[in-house]
Amino acid sequence: MLDLGHQSFDTFSTDWYPDRYDPNIGVTVRQHMEMIYDICADFAHQFGKRPANLLLFGAPGLGKTHLSLAIAEGVAKAGHLVMYVSAPHLMDQLELGKFQKDDAALEFREVIFGCDLLVIDDLGTELVTRYTQAEVYDLVNHRLNTGKPTIINTNLGLQEIERTYSSRVHSRLAGMYAAVQFKGRD
Repeated sequence: MLDLGHQSFDTFSTDWYPDRYDPNIGVTVRQHMEMIYDICADFAHQFGKRPANLLLFGAPGLGKTHLSLAIAEGVAKAGHLVMYVSAPHLMDQLELGKFQKDDAALEFREVIFGCDLLVIDDLGTELVTRYTQAEVYDLVNHRLNTGKPTIINTNLGLQEIERTYSSRVHSRLAGMYAAVQFKGRD
C-alpha cells in the first residue's frame, strides 16, 4: 500500500502559485499550474485507456511529487499495481540484484519492470555512473517497449537529461513522454 500522507488531488492547491503573468508561458503561473493539475488528474482518470508517460520537471518544491503521488493514489484505487520509488533507492536495489544476486532485490527488479505504473521520483539525485546510465536506459526502454506507463519526476531539464544520461534516454523521454514543466517558487 502506498503511504500517501496528505498528498492527493484534494489537497493540492494552486493558491501557492503566483497570479502573475509569465510571458514565457503566455498565462499566469497559477493558470499554468491549474493546467498541469488537469493534465495529472486526466492521466489518473484515463489510466489504462491509452498509453501514456509523463516527465514532470522543474525546480524543487513546486508540486511534482505531490501530483505524482495523487496520480499513484487514483491508479492504485482503480486496482492497478503501482510502484513509487526514489531514483537513489531504485538504483541501489537494481545494483544489489544485478551484482549481489540479492533475492529481494531481484524480486524488486521484476516488479519495477512489470508493474502497471512506475513512478520514479527525483531522477538525477542518484549517483550517476555508467552503470546507472545504462539502467535508466534499460528501464525506460523496456517499459516503453512493453507499453507500461511511467512517470518520472526530476529537477533536470531535457538538455540536462541528455548530458547526464545519454541521447538515447533523451530521445525516448522527449519523444514518448508528455514533458510537463512546473513553474513557480518553492
